[in-house]
Amino acid sequence: MSEPSGVVVAGAVGVGVAGVLAGVNTEAAVGALFGALLYFTTTRELPLWQRGLFFLTSFVMGYLLSPAVGDLEVMGVHPFAFPGPAAFICSVLVVTLSLNAIKRGALPTQRGQADG
Repeated sequence: MSEPSGVVVAGAVGVGVAGVLAGVNTEAAVGALFGALLYFTTTRELPLWQRGLFFLTSFVMGYLLSPAVGDLEVMGVHPFAFPGPAAFICSVLVVTLSLNAIKRGALPTQRGQADG
């Protein structure tokens, strides 16, 4: 038989986890997860640790950006009425767009100096 204090602690932990999960938008979380998995599985040329970091970045930012993209209105039309597809698109694009922006901001290499 278990001790009463163990039951109380287990119940408190369960209530705490349920309280945290109550604020999670599951549609956006699933959309961001699948977008991050798509990015993770299609970038095989990168090392595993780098793909893992990009997976985590893609998942978190896709989830966080989904409300902004869901509220987007183009010429009176809401293309992403649901948070799942909005989070999917955000998580697929966030790492790709960020890396392209970083590469464009890099200093250009100087060519032709070695030529006599």
